[in-house]
Amino acid sequence: MNKKASSLLKTTQVTFFLNALVWLIFGALSFSLAFKGAGNLRFVLSALMLINASIFVGFGFLIRKGQPWVFFLAILYVAVNVVLSITDQFGWFDFFIMLLNLVLLGLLFVTRQRLRHPI
Repeated sequence: MNKKASSLLKTTQVTFFLNALVWLIFGALSFSLAFKGAGNLRFVLSALMLINASIFVGFGFLIRKGQPWVFFLAILYVAVNVVLSITDQFGWFDFFIMLLNLVLLGLLFVTRQRLRHPI
């Protein structure tokens, strides 16, 4: 792997971790509100946010291996996250997440191409 592809791969990995951090913080804040009487649905949504953060962390570690199947699943997962960010109420957080996911999606495509992985 050349230096440019390695740098691009590292940037993609960091973006996965940044995305995970955002979901971890938002999930933890949402979870804390659930204890203040916001309802059982808040617990479920908080758990889904924390699971989402965990999956992003997992992809952050797996993407470093540079295997084609990881890129395929990561592109699919991030694309689904982009769609989900615009399917309900759309606010500033949704806009930020959508932009972060679109940047990540672009990085995945460019990195995959530099590593010569067909999908």
